Amino acid sequence: MTARTAALRTALALYPAGYRRERGAELAEVFTDTTAGAGALACAREAFDLAAYGLRLRTGVAATAVGGRLLAAAAPLLAGALAGLVALPGLADPRTREVRVAARAGLAAPWTELPGHLAVLGLTVVPVLLAAAAALGAWRAVRTLALGTALLGTVRIGLLAAGAPDGWQLMYGATALLPYLLGGVLLTAAPPDLLERPDRRSRLLVLAGLAAGFALTRAQGGYGTRYLMDGWWPLALLVLPALLAAVCTARGRLRAAAAGVAVLPLTASFSLFSLWEQVGGVSGLLPG
Repeated sequence: MTARTAALRTALALYPAGYRRERGAELAEVFTDTTAGAGALACAREAFDLAAYGLRLRTGVAATAVGGRLLAAAAPLLAGALAGLVALPGLADPRTREVRVAARAGLAAPWTELPGHLAVLGLTVVPVLLAAAAALGAWRAVRTLALGTALLGTVRIGLLAAGAPDGWQLMYGATALLPYLLGGVLLTAAPPDLLERPDRRSRLLVLAGLAAGFALTRAQGGYGTRYLMDGWWPLALLVLPALLAAVCTARGRLRAAAAGVAVLPLTASFSLFSLWEQVGGVSGLLPG
């Protein structure tokens, strides 16, 4: 079996079984014709594109699916919300000290600390660039920056997992970074064909998302000093945005549903840590 055949089979395996039965032969023929005489890099790119569309169909976020249309509607709000999370100087946000330390150290930091510093600076700059690109309608750049945001969030969570002294510190930091990870993934998954062209409405949506992200972050005291919530509030803030998205999607009101999708990464971040505190961490989840 050649590498090209293996790549084709792997890509086709990601498609839903019914779709593969109906159109698998056609997809294979198009792939063969497209890659005939092409180099290894071109073949890999075609296989990646073929596999990516299969994943979209399997996960329900293709342009023809309701999930894809919902993510496209939520994209401007999500882009703004991620920018609203950025730490701003002069607002007593404890994250600003972390940013200052990383900026002053620069590339002269010890190599063991350099990945963490770069991730901190990246999550300060990249979401702002992402929101600006969304306002300008540069959606290819938005999706690239969103993937970068998710990767930076993953790096920081990985570093926390390696260096956190206990589960409490790990959960505290990981839930605070959840919006970058989840928001970045959702933006990357939005079908590019459905993303809005730059106009006044799309720019207003980006601004609305930015305001919501900033307001929710400030209401919770910022990344480093989140207020714990008691009673049903953590569960409500976790469930209500998801319920709004589900109900409005079922009724065909995707613009209203998009608001729930956009704020869910933020409210989930605050809610999950408070729920973690309420149950008493890992020990509280284990059977007595």
